[in-house]
Amino acid sequence: RSPLVCDAFLQRVDPGDYMVHVGDSAEPALPPAAWSPTARLTDGPWDVPTYIQNAAKSAGVDPRVAEWIVEHESQYHPRALGDGGDSRGIWQINKVWHPEVSDECAYDVECSTDWALRRIADGNVNEWTTWKYCREWFDDCPF
Repeated sequence: RSPLVCDAFLQRVDPGDYMVHVGDSAEPALPPAAWSPTARLTDGPWDVPTYIQNAAKSAGVDPRVAEWIVEHESQYHPRALGDGGDSRGIWQINKVWHPEVSDECAYDVECSTDWALRRIADGNVNEWTTWKYCREWFDDCPF
């Protein structure tokens, strides 16, 4: 599978359907099944939002914070790719700022979530711009 490259913005057209907008053009992002929160990953079917919530609780991180970040960074898409190819996976882990995270880990729901929740628990939640600028950029920011 090839990752999604999106440096502009993603628009939800219908439940499960998304359009990638780059400049003046728009194209379907991926087949709807690939964008479902229960999209089939290499290890089987996943309910990504539920996994994020449970993992956050186990790590002592507010699940609302974790879910907000993942929803707004990648819309739960494990193969999402942004920032010109530098940010990868559901957490959009930037390989320039975090070369210690391999592509394999960044695109893996469990590995990337474990890494991200440790960063958040250690006080580094502002590394995610969707969190850092939540109130400034998003009308629906709950924090």
